[in-house]
Amino acid sequence: MDTVDQAQAMIFREITSDDSEVRGEYLKHFEGAANGFAVSMAKAFVKWRDFDNELKGDERRAQLSALVYVAITLHVLSMKAFLAGQPVAAGNLFRQVLECIALALLCSGKELDVLKRFMEDKYSSNDAIRDVLRHHKKLSLKGDVLEVMKRSQDFYHKYSHVTTMTIAAAMSFSQKGGLYVGASFDDGKLDAYKKENNLRVSLADVFPNFVDGVFANVAKW
Repeated sequence: MDTVDQAQAMIFREITSDDSEVRGEYLKHFEGAANGFAVSMAKAFVKWRDFDNELKGDERRAQLSALVYVAITLHVLSMKAFLAGQPVAAGNLFRQVLECIALALLCSGKELDVLKRFMEDKYSSNDAIRDVLRHHKKLSLKGDVLEVMKRSQDFYHKYSHVTTMTIAAAMSFSQKGGLYVGASFDDGKLDAYKKENNLRVSLADVFPNFVDGVFANVAKW
């Protein structure tokens, strides 16, 4: 039977550990994908930097630039959390990525008033994904960008609330009765990990297109 001291030691290790062993298990399967992810996100970052360097004191453009930057950094952190064996935290971050890039796209639309409303705290990012899908024609969005967003939204909606998936993250599928406190790699969940990885990489692959779409819309202002 676990004692309080044993449980305390286990919890303390979890909250102070860098999870390097768990990350190593993920990288055995996903290191190549992680490298591809980094290449795609680097391209998006460079595109953002070029735009940010030309703001010239324009407050509206600065707000939009900040949204794109936050979307980029959140996606990097989501991948980091996934590879560190924190699927629930990674999923919540991923949802914020989708909301942030959707919000940036909406704010870039010349025919929409979302940027003004957002800057006045009158627009909720909770509606951004729904609204960007509604207004995709006005935002010149099509093809792979919309498809990735739709698939990602459907999957990561599950992370907005506690579900059986949340419970499953704390339980071992490969060892009967096994439980996890925090970071974990479970061979019994490898198919699910592959799906998580593929969604992140797919989004990273089109991230430069998202950034191009935002700034192409700004050019029409």
